[in-house]
Amino acid sequence: MLQHLKFFQKAPIWIALIIWGLSSFLFSCSKQKILSNGGNLAFSTDTLKFDTVFTTLGSVTRSFKVYNTNNQAIIISDIRLAGGAASAFRMNIDGEPVKQISDIKLAANDSIYVFVALTIDPTSGTLPFLVQEKVQFTLNGNISEVQLEAYGQDAHYITDSVLSSQTWVNDKPYVIIHSALVDSAETLTIQKGCRIYMHQDSKLYVAGTLRVFGTKTDSVIFQGDRLDRDYFGNRDFPGEWRGLHFLSSSQGSTLNYCIIKNGGLTDASIYVQPPWSALGGPMVELNKCVIANSAGYGILAFNSWVRMNNCLVHTCGLQNIAIIEGGNYEFNASTIATFGGLGINHAQQPAVVVLNYRDTSLTGFTGAPLNASFTNCIIDGSLMMKLFLPAKVPGHIMSVLKIAQSKGIVGLPMG
Repeated sequence: MLQHLKFFQKAPIWIALIIWGLSSFLFSCSKQKILSNGGNLAFSTDTLKFDTVFTTLGSVTRSFKVYNTNNQAIIISDIRLAGGAASAFRMNIDGEPVKQISDIKLAANDSIYVFVALTIDPTSGTLPFLVQEKVQFTLNGNISEVQLEAYGQDAHYITDSVLSSQTWVNDKPYVIIHSALVDSAETLTIQKGCRIYMHQDSKLYVAGTLRVFGTKTDSVIFQGDRLDRDYFGNRDFPGEWRGLHFLSSSQGSTLNYCIIKNGGLTDASIYVQPPWSALGGPMVELNKCVIANSAGYGILAFNSWVRMNNCLVHTCGLQNIAIIEGGNYEFNASTIATFGGLGINHAQQPAVVVLNYRDTSLTGFTGAPLNASFTNCIIDGSLMMKLFLPAKVPGHIMSVLKIAQSKGIVGLPMG
């Protein structure tokens, strides 16, 4: 002890203070007591809820906090899922994926996160069902619990598939994973009330024909497959999936009373390629459909034939409708509006662009005759320019644009 005192007398004052502080800290830590009897745990929630989760697909990861409300450190001797290894739920505690973990030390008035996710085994049911579980905490022989609840939904799974002619009916949802293709000369028929959920990397490609028969009271919905809306504040997000893609061999597709939302991840919610052969009618016809919240274009079409009757296209990251390289287009009694939204900025995008050519280089282009009409339509948006038409177009390409009984249009005239 005398040697220590002599050292402090000779050492600079700042060194002495540092050593004294470290000594005090280590001494206090060595004396910290672990609560061995009683004690309480508190939780940020008593029930952790998950919205509808499709069977075989994992949920989002949610979390809750565990608080040591005691003035002494504690050791939680056991944290476990009541269902054990067979539980549909899984946890991550202290960076370790577990169903059960022991001896978690928690300092006085400190807290830890418990992260939870789940994957539900398939069932034969058609209706959503409730999956329940408990996370149990054992502290000095006392057990506390946090409830876990999730709604599961079985579905038809279409995984990286080429589809022959078939009909989808409204018994349970359809989930498309890694895209699907309606083969050439084949027809996919979708009956009223069907719900089609698309994985993020997925498109529905149509090389043949797509026929959708929604009704006013029972629309057909295409959307992303993440339904954990409560976790995100019950908000839709653009770009949750890629879209519907009509290939050059496709013909005669008709969509009635469809809602196509949150698509356009890589290009457009509806993408229409130029046909390989002459068409006797529209390649795609949309009747009373809604296209909403696309991360890219709402409809992107190249030298095709598209007819749209009494539809609504709104809130797209790029143009709501982009007609490129000519073609035949009829837009009747439809509203095309662009005012921005969550994750979408319209500062540079008019609602509609109509071109009878496509640039192939700084000086080159390819084009085709354009015949487009907008009848009794509303074209509106946050920009002064709602409709963009090229001021100069290749003069030898014949084009006709008709705008009749439509309003809200401000654009550049074709030259």
